[in-house]
Amino acid sequence: MAMGAGPGSSVPDQRDPSARTWMSPEDGVAAETPGREAEGVARQAKTATGPGGRAPLSPLIHGRVRLLILSFLLRGGRSQSFPTIRKSLGLTDGTLSVNLSKLEEGGLISITKTFEGKRPVTLVRMTARGKREYARYLEDLRDILPVDAIE
Repeated sequence: MAMGAGPGSSVPDQRDPSARTWMSPEDGVAAETPGREAEGVARQAKTATGPGGRAPLSPLIHGRVRLLILSFLLRGGRSQSFPTIRKSLGLTDGTLSVNLSKLEEGGLISITKTFEGKRPVTLVRMTARGKREYARYLEDLRDILPVDAIE
C-alpha cells in the first residue's frame, strides 16, 4: 500500500528551497523544517558563550567565511571590489555572494554597484555598525579564550 502526501503524511512531495519548507501540492500545507545552517547557528549560539554565561558570539560574524570577509575589509580600510575579495580569499562567486548578502542584511557591510566605463563593478565596504560589531566580537572572543595560555 503506497503512502500519498497529504495532511499528516511524512512523505514530502515538493521542496521549496527559498522558504525551507516541505510542501504538499495536494493541500498546500507547509511544515517548517530547519536547514543545516540554522541548526549550526543555533548550536554555535548555545556553545559559544563567555565566562559567566555572557551573550554568545555573534553567529553572523562567527561563520568562517564571513569572519574572513570582514577581516579582509577592515584590513584594507576602504571599499574592495568583488573580484578582489574573491581572489584574495580564494572563494567561489557563489560562496562570496551568499555571505556578502548575509552581511549586508545584518547591516555590517554596504554593497554599491557602479560602472567603470561600460563594465559593472561591485564595491563592498564595512559600515560603521560593522566596525563596531567586529570590535565587540573580538572583545567577546578575548573573554572566552585564555590568551595567556596561548603565549
